[in-house]
Amino acid sequence: MAELRADPITTDWIYGKKSAARLIAAPGAVKGAYKAGVEIRLDPDALTYWRSPGETGVPPVFDFHDSENLKEATVQFPTPLRIDEAGLDAFGYRGMVTFPVDVTLADENRPAVLSVSIEYAVCAAICLPVKAKAKLELPAHPGEGAAPDEASPEEAIFAAAKAKVPQRLDAAGRDAKILIGRDRGATLPTWRVQVRPEPQTVAAVSTDPGAAQTDLFVEGQEGWYFESKKGEKPNEFLIVEVEGPKPDGLAASAGKIPVTLTLAGPRQSYEFAVDLGAIPASP
Repeated sequence: MAELRADPITTDWIYGKKSAARLIAAPGAVKGAYKAGVEIRLDPDALTYWRSPGETGVPPVFDFHDSENLKEATVQFPTPLRIDEAGLDAFGYRGMVTFPVDVTLADENRPAVLSVSIEYAVCAAICLPVKAKAKLELPAHPGEGAAPDEASPEEAIFAAAKAKVPQRLDAAGRDAKILIGRDRGATLPTWRVQVRPEPQTVAAVSTDPGAAQTDLFVEGQEGWYFESKKGEKPNEFLIVEVEGPKPDGLAASAGKIPVTLTLAGPRQSYEFAVDLGAIPASP
């Protein structure tokens, strides 16, 4: 019997200011699901931003409302880089970035149209807004057991993009990766994060000059802004509360400070939730 194929489909590149974007998709492992990706290719001197852009910039926006037979499209964000932008910390990407999109059809037996409107900023000396719109017709799913073309360039793009998305950890997984305590001697509310060593990768990290560096990114809820920076000790980071809600705010009155931490590592990145308000002060 002929093997069922799950061939990727792509749009042409849509050129904008110092960048280009396109949409790619292929059937997923189960009927009614597709894997997709929004690719943004940047000029050598340009950058674009993560969902939490840091001290400057704006996050990208993806709108799928014009799609047909679409139940859900969930965009995932690869781990960002910390980029010095005129003395300010920007969190984002250079070169090429692919945002994976998990797509679920409303009716798995019918074809669909995946349409996305993208708004993002491209910065190189000055920041420029870019808008692009891409659309793909998704044929009816070939069915479970369809084999992807592993040798296709698009499949390599999907695999590489997924590998750059942080792995979500529960509380136990988080505590296995970091040790966190409140610095009671700091002027501003400050927490010290110690990244626990991973013995199996220490040698590779220390001898590879081109390896990605460990970093920590902090995302607070509306009304909060936190700065993250290297500490004095190896693999130590500081989280500093720069801005918080008014004292009568619900989160403040409850003593809760919920944040999402993204720990970027040379081999794998992780994402986890922390309530900074529940962290006891270190001696």
